[in-house]
Amino acid sequence: MRRSLTAVLALSLCSASALAADTLRIDIKGLDGDLAANARAWVEPLEKAGYTDTPAARMNVDKAVRLSLRALGYYQPAVSMTVKDKRSLEITVVPGEPVLISDVDVHVTGPGADERVFNFLQKRRVPKKGDVLNHAKYEEFKSSLTNAALQLGYFDAEFVKSQLGVSIPLREAVWSIDYETGERWRFGDVTFSGSQIDEELLRNMTPFKKGDYYNADVLGDFNQKLASVGWFKSAVVAPDFQAARDAGTTELPMNCDVTPRAANIFEVGLGYATDTGPRAKFGWKKPWINSRGHSLSSSTEVSSDEQLVDLSYKIPVVANPLEEYWLAQGAMKRDVVNDTDSNNMTLALSRNWEFSTGWQRSIGVHWMFDSFTQAGVSSNTMLVYPSISFSRTRSRGGMMPYWGDTQRYSIDTGTHYLGSDVDFIIMQAHGTLIRTPWRGHRFVVRGSAGKIKTNDFDEVPPDLRFFAGGDRSVRGYKYESISPRDSEGRLTGASCMVTGSIEYQYNLTGKWWTAVFFDVGEASNSFASFDWKRGAGVGIRWNSPVGPVKLDVAKPVAADAGEDDGLQFYIGLGAEL
Repeated sequence: MRRSLTAVLALSLCSASALAADTLRIDIKGLDGDLAANARAWVEPLEKAGYTDTPAARMNVDKAVRLSLRALGYYQPAVSMTVKDKRSLEITVVPGEPVLISDVDVHVTGPGADERVFNFLQKRRVPKKGDVLNHAKYEEFKSSLTNAALQLGYFDAEFVKSQLGVSIPLREAVWSIDYETGERWRFGDVTFSGSQIDEELLRNMTPFKKGDYYNADVLGDFNQKLASVGWFKSAVVAPDFQAARDAGTTELPMNCDVTPRAANIFEVGLGYATDTGPRAKFGWKKPWINSRGHSLSSSTEVSSDEQLVDLSYKIPVVANPLEEYWLAQGAMKRDVVNDTDSNNMTLALSRNWEFSTGWQRSIGVHWMFDSFTQAGVSSNTMLVYPSISFSRTRSRGGMMPYWGDTQRYSIDTGTHYLGSDVDFIIMQAHGTLIRTPWRGHRFVVRGSAGKIKTNDFDEVPPDLRFFAGGDRSVRGYKYESISPRDSEGRLTGASCMVTGSIEYQYNLTGKWWTAVFFDVGEASNSFASFDWKRGAGVGIRWNSPVGPVKLDVAKPVAADAGEDDGLQFYIGLGAEL
């Protein structure tokens, strides 16, 4: 109401002063706090519209000030105006005594009268006797009742009585509200249309049954599940009120309209580092293969030193297709980096659970065969080992989030009783934290740690050993160049590893950011013998339409004798979490 009245006042003043050459400044004195702020909000549109010193214009300004005070309970202010010069009008206000609440008569009746939210509103959102009248709080309370009713499915709720009585001479006000909830509506049958997935899976994702009480949060959860399952480009679940009213029932039929996602999705990632040269990643996904919701993803990574091809096939559990699934994976990797020469093949089968808290659990079994030479020691190792992992990723703000974090913890264990050539336990933890405490100031913190316990380290494939250095590790050092060395100076890989990084980013303009970072880490055969390596540098970030593009320049801090202390360059495209 205040906005519409302001618009009328502004238009009338604008028509009276269309020929004015100067915009008048209106100063208000005698008010402070909320009274001053509200008066300023009412007068500002008139000020911007332009002003000439006419009786009509003064009347509009006087009316705006009085209405702004009335909204906060001050009905009898004294308002005077003084024209200081052609461009300045001074308004002096004495607000007077406020109107106080003398009585509150609020009742919620009907089948929903005992709902917790209605009781909460009556206890916490209703004024006490002696409080200053505030029209906005009265309207907000009524809106809160209406919103709560709609949230819980009381669609026939209505105000039997809704009065705000004001006695100006007595400076008293009375709230008088009777709100009848009516019957609570229930969920009806769900009709699915447009889906390429079997209806059985969709029904098993539905968080309500026919006959359950309607709740907007439950409906929103269903929409979110359909959006996140990965099968659909769009999905909307909405109640059909007209069908229910035509049938004379309070059971709401639900219409679920979905649009299938593209059958094939392709992704490309590019990067460059001084030590490894250019690298590329090509991804292919099939979000759905058949009506049972099976999906396939594959990626190929290529650089001068490493080549990787992997394939994953996902089978949702019919009883709970969103949160539970089987995952079959296979990969082939060729690795010729520093003192590593490896040909690796892996197969894995895992059972996965995704919980409503965002955490994921995976329990699986892996088969690996690696023919490798590490620091002059050659071996053909076959491993069969179970694993368990827990992970969670949270993100807000698109491909370059302003807030987010990821955590992953895993344990892999192999034994000759299961057919492995070597006994081992590998424990790992990884985490990334992104926060933007102030607009334009972004922090990225990363950390990783790992430990291998084994009866024969030489038989552990290089792909399971720890190396540090390079992008997403310790920048300033070459890729996987941090590791224990043998008597000839060749890298052997480590059984212990810790890395950490802190990065500060500043928004230069638009989608461009600058960065400064400090990394630290070590890979050794004992935590007690760590000789921490440190790297520091600067970079630039571009939040491109296809994801963050980054360029970093880094060098070691106080490099040891014999280590390369030159600049290292890194170019990358891809998500930070």
